[in-house]
Amino acid sequence: MASTPPLSTVLHLPVRLDVAGHVAEVGTIELDTGKPTWPQVADALRDLADALVAAADSPPDEDDDQEVSTDGTS
Repeated sequence: MASTPPLSTVLHLPVRLDVAGHVAEVGTIELDTGKPTWPQVADALRDLADALVAAADSPPDEDDDQEVSTDGTS
């Protein structure tokens, strides 16, 4: 009797950045359980690093100099 390979599942893990108590959900890492995990995580972290560099190198918006209160009201 032939066996069928196990079905792979895609997990969606949230990525949250926490800087001095200010938390932002910046996306998700999709992991295919049928493939090796660490190469997938490494690729996702490279993509995140590229996005952070692009954001840091982009020209400032007029809102970039505004301060945000700790309670998020202003």
